[in-house]
Amino acid sequence: MNSMQQPVRIVLLGINSQYVHSALAPWCLKAGLKAYAKTAHQAQVVEGTVNEPPARVLQRVAEAAPQVLGICCYIWNISYVETLLPQLRAALPHCVIVLGGPEVSHRAGDVLARYAQVEYVISGEGELPFARLVDALAGQGALKDVPGLCYRADDGLHISTPHQHETMQPSPCLEEYIAALDGRIAYLETSRGCPYACAFCLSGRGETLRHAPMERAQQEILQLAQSGAQTIKLVDRTFNADRSRARALLAFMAEEYGRGIPKDVCFHFEIAGDLLDEATLALVNAAPRGLFQFEIGLQSMHESTLRRVRRHTDMEHLKKQVRTLIAGGRAHVHLDLIAGLPGETLADFARGFDAAYALRPHALQLGFLKLIHGSAMREQPEQYPCTFDPAPPYQVQSTPAMCQEDFAVLMTAERALDKLHNSGRFVRTLRFLTDDAGCAPFELFLMLGQSISDAEEQARKGSLSLDELTNTVYDALAAAYPQHAALLRDLMLQDRLSSTVTTVLPRSLKRRDTRFHPVKRALNERFPRTGDAPRAIGFLYAGDADSVVWCDYENKDPVTGLYPLHEMRVQECLGRG
Repeated sequence: MNSMQQPVRIVLLGINSQYVHSALAPWCLKAGLKAYAKTAHQAQVVEGTVNEPPARVLQRVAEAAPQVLGICCYIWNISYVETLLPQLRAALPHCVIVLGGPEVSHRAGDVLARYAQVEYVISGEGELPFARLVDALAGQGALKDVPGLCYRADDGLHISTPHQHETMQPSPCLEEYIAALDGRIAYLETSRGCPYACAFCLSGRGETLRHAPMERAQQEILQLAQSGAQTIKLVDRTFNADRSRARALLAFMAEEYGRGIPKDVCFHFEIAGDLLDEATLALVNAAPRGLFQFEIGLQSMHESTLRRVRRHTDMEHLKKQVRTLIAGGRAHVHLDLIAGLPGETLADFARGFDAAYALRPHALQLGFLKLIHGSAMREQPEQYPCTFDPAPPYQVQSTPAMCQEDFAVLMTAERALDKLHNSGRFVRTLRFLTDDAGCAPFELFLMLGQSISDAEEQARKGSLSLDELTNTVYDALAAAYPQHAALLRDLMLQDRLSSTVTTVLPRSLKRRDTRFHPVKRALNERFPRTGDAPRAIGFLYAGDADSVVWCDYENKDPVTGLYPLHEMRVQECLGRG
C-alpha cells in the first residue's frame, strides 16, 4: 500500500440488529478520517443487519473494492461478523481487515488468535487511531505509534491499552449520514464517558466524561430532527450527569418544537433517576406531550445489591423523583431492572420488581445480567462468582443467590411482562388486577407467562397471534379470578379497542348483541367520523354498565400509544334516556 498514488479505498461496515436502527460508529470513524488522516482516501459507509444473508452484505462490501475494511463489533453482531470474516477474506484477499468496538476492545489478543482474517484490532475509541492506522499503512507513520492498536508482531502480539480521547471528537453528522438515515432511528452523542463505575458496565473502567460544545449539540439536534427520522436516541451514557447542561438541551428541544423540530419527532434519553431535580421535572412537565422519552436504569431496587456492583443510589429519593416524572404524563418513561446481580435472590428480585412496577412506568424491562468483555464482573470472577453462557451475549445462568431454575422462572414472567404490559395493550386490565384486585405484579406475570407458554406449546408455535394471546390471557384470568370475570372481559375489550386498530373482536371478548346495528347507526349520526379512520364498537355489561364504547383510530396519544376511547349509556345513545 505504501507505493499507491491513488486515494486509499476504505469501507466502514456497521451491522445493525434491525433495519430500523442506524449505525453511528462508522460515521464517527469517517469524521475522524476527515479530521486526522494525512493520507488521501475515499471512505464509504456500508450498513447491514444480522437478519439478512451474509452473502448480501458481502456483495455490498465487495462492490466497493476496499483496500482497508473497518468493522464495528458489538455483542449483537459479533457472531454475524465471525460468519462473515472468511467470506470477506475469500472475496477480498488483499484487503486489510480491522476490527473495533466494545466487543473486541478488551480481548484483542483472543480476537487476533481466533480470527486469522483480521490484521488489526483497535482497542477503545477509534477516531484518531483508525486515521493513524491508515496513515501507517500508507507509509506515513509507524504502527507502534498508533494509539490503541493491537496486531501480530515478529516477537508476538502487540497489545495496546484502550485509547480514550481527551475531548469530544469530530461530529459524525455529515451530509451523507443524514441522507443515509432514510427515516430510521437516528443516534446522537452529545457527551461521551460516564461519571459512574458500575461493575457490570464498560463505563466502569473509568471513562472520563466529555461534552460536545452546546452550539454543536443544538445544531446536530436540528439536523437529525429535520432528517425524516421520527425517533432520535441520544447515546449519552447518563444524559443528566450534568444537570444544568441537560436542562439547557431539553429546553432547546422544547423551544424548537414545531419550528426547527417537526411535531412528529421524539427524543429518547438514558438518565439517572436520582439525578432528576425539581427544575428538570418542571421543564419536562411543561414540554409538549411525547417530545421526550426517558429510559432509567434502576438495575435493582435494593441499595445493598447496588453497592455490591459499585453503584450508589438514594433509592427513596429516586422513587420520589421517578414517580413525579411519570405522574406528570408528558413523557414516556421506561424503567430497567437487571436479574442476576450479586446477592439478589429470586424473592429479593420479585419484591424489587413489585416496587418498580408500583411506580407505574409505561414500560418495565426485566433484563438479564450479561458478563461483557472488559467489565469488572467478568474480569473479577472471585469477587463476582457466577456461571454464564460463553456465547454472546454472555447471559448469566446462575449465581450463588439464584439457580438456573430461578432464572427460568424469571424468563417466564418476562415473556408476559413484555407481551402484556410493555406492549401497552392491556393497561386497564393490569391496573385493575394490581391496584384493585390485590394481585402482586410479579406473581401475576408469572402466572400469565406460564399460561402463554402452555398455549404456545399446545399450538406448537413459537408465538401466539394477538387474538390467541387475548383469548389465552382472558381464560387464565377468568379461571383465577372468577368473581371478576365479567369485569375483566369489559376491561380487556376496552384495552383491545384503544390499543389496536381492529373491527373484529377475538372469541373471548365477543358478545352477540341485537342492538349493535341500531347503536352503530345512532353513533354515526350523532358523532360522524371526520376522516377515513375506521371505527370500532363494543358493549360493556359488567355490573350495571350496559354501555357502548367506541374508538376512532386517529389522534393516537404520543405518550401511551393509545387511541381515545369514548363511552355512552346504550339507552342514551338510542335516544331513550
